[in-house]
Amino acid sequence: MPHTPPSFVKSSSSARGVMIGAVISLVQLLRAASRPHVAFLGRIPGTRRFSDRERHPDNELIPGVLIFRPESGLIYFNVDHICETILDRVQEESPAPKLVVLDLSASPIVDLQSAHALAGLADEITAGGIRFQVVEARSSVRDRLRHEGVDSKLGGVNRFTSVADAVATTGIGPEGQGRSGEEFQKTPQR
Repeated sequence: MPHTPPSFVKSSSSARGVMIGAVISLVQLLRAASRPHVAFLGRIPGTRRFSDRERHPDNELIPGVLIFRPESGLIYFNVDHICETILDRVQEESPAPKLVVLDLSASPIVDLQSAHALAGLADEITAGGIRFQVVEARSSVRDRLRHEGVDSKLGGVNRFTSVADAVATTGIGPEGQGRSGEEFQKTPQR
């Protein structure tokens, strides 16, 4: 019976441990990527900027408006989770919102299936008499949405409309005092 050198046994065990660690890491990455955080945004007090209410509970809600930001690219294996999260929140609201804003500023990519899933989400939301508006999409994302012919269903995708601009169309001002959209748009950006 040949004698196995101890260094071979150590390197074989180490390689096996590294492989197991790599597989576990890949599984964790795929799980996180398939269920990205969808931030529910509120206005940072006294500004025209919006951020995650979960992280900043003092952010102000805008009456009649729900604002979401998926914090990931939208790809075939996570878009259902993103759409379901948004739709569930919209359906929970009473009374129903007047406007749903989808901020795509944190989404560097939207694939073909995701573009059509967003159009389906928009159809479902607008069927309930709620306006749907995508804002702040990156140029490659805008190009994909236009190429797939879904940009009009998403409220018209352009590089100019911000979250604050979309909110201004409701006539609710930065302090939630019901100021007109025109007055809100005159508020200086910081």
